[in-house]
Amino acid sequence: MSKLSDRWYQFEGSALFAHTRLVARTARFTVEGQANVTLAQANGRPLLWSMWHGQVWPFIIWRDRHHDGPNFCLVRLGGDERSDILYQLGDKLGAQTHAVDMEGNPVAGGRAVLRVIQAMKAGKQSFIAPDGPNGPAYIPKPGVAFLARKAEAAILPFGVWTRHTYLMKRWDSYFVPFPFAHFHIHIGTPIFVDRKSNDEETLAQVSEALHAARTRAQIMAGIEPWQ
Repeated sequence: MSKLSDRWYQFEGSALFAHTRLVARTARFTVEGQANVTLAQANGRPLLWSMWHGQVWPFIIWRDRHHDGPNFCLVRLGGDERSDILYQLGDKLGAQTHAVDMEGNPVAGGRAVLRVIQAMKAGKQSFIAPDGPNGPAYIPKPGVAFLARKAEAAILPFGVWTRHTYLMKRWDSYFVPFPFAHFHIHIGTPIFVDRKSNDEETLAQVSEALHAARTRAQIMAGIEPWQ
């Protein structure tokens, strides 16, 4: 990477951080399902939050409102410009980030995933958008089941909606929230995963739970649910 590219990614990461912090400090949040977080924590499992890819930014904004960045350890899919920009954002929020580039260097990628699993077992939380980073939308990839099984985690389904956002016209209808937005958040029942769990069954549970969480958030926001 050239020094010019590196500086540009730093600039974009800083701009993304500034917008995240602005929205986090001015937004309102209506949250349903907080008891499900308590349930997952009481079980003693590592927490793995999960949401559809288009809703990643509202999740980050919500956690930033709680100054929760240092409690997170993130899998950062490497190999493209978006990865470098998100690294800058994660770094500024205080989260641990580990680049995973399975195509470029599978061995190094595997080691990075192992470090994330170890951090989760040591008390860090993590999150994953199972249909990311390139879709297709709402089709979960095996990574969420693999990570949850290896960490023996509790997956927390997360759905959010707000009327105060720009929905990008792309495969995931990515949220770009406005300052002073009102977020409606639903946290679903935790999905407890252990080393004996079947990945296909876990993926089916995750898909159903994420659709239900997003639909519930839409209803909370007073709009007609759509997929």
